[in-house]
Amino acid sequence: MYGTCETLCRELAAKYPGDAPLMLVIWSPEEIQALADGMDISLSDHEIRTVLARLEDIPEDQRIESGISSGVAMEIINNVRENRQVTVTAELLVSLIQTAEQALWKREWAARDNGLAVPECVTRRQAVVNQARALLKNNTREND
Repeated sequence: MYGTCETLCRELAAKYPGDAPLMLVIWSPEEIQALADGMDISLSDHEIRTVLARLEDIPEDQRIESGISSGVAMEIINNVRENRQVTVTAELLVSLIQTAEQALWKREWAARDNGLAVPECVTRRQAVVNQARALLKNNTREND
């Protein structure tokens, strides 16, 4: 169950008799933040709520069978962090794109000068740079 203390108490009272013995494992925002702090990850309040909601998304039979360990919570924290949206100025993004592209040129030219194929890691990274450039270009058009 995921929700406020008041909501959870109501749901528990509706589902179980008052004298039913229960064992609860509670993940609070403070516990998620403490776990993230131990991973050297800073989470916003919204991201903490997202982690808690994703813990609730774990199927009940899986939660009952294996529980929700700190390892599972850490995996979700990492996923939330990796998929967070960030906002940067267009000027900064252009600078980052140029810097990344220039860093890739040295390896690309070295391979070509020696008659070798461009390493796959360089090709993949160049594709990411091109993706960032396309996003910037599309966003600039939308805002015109």
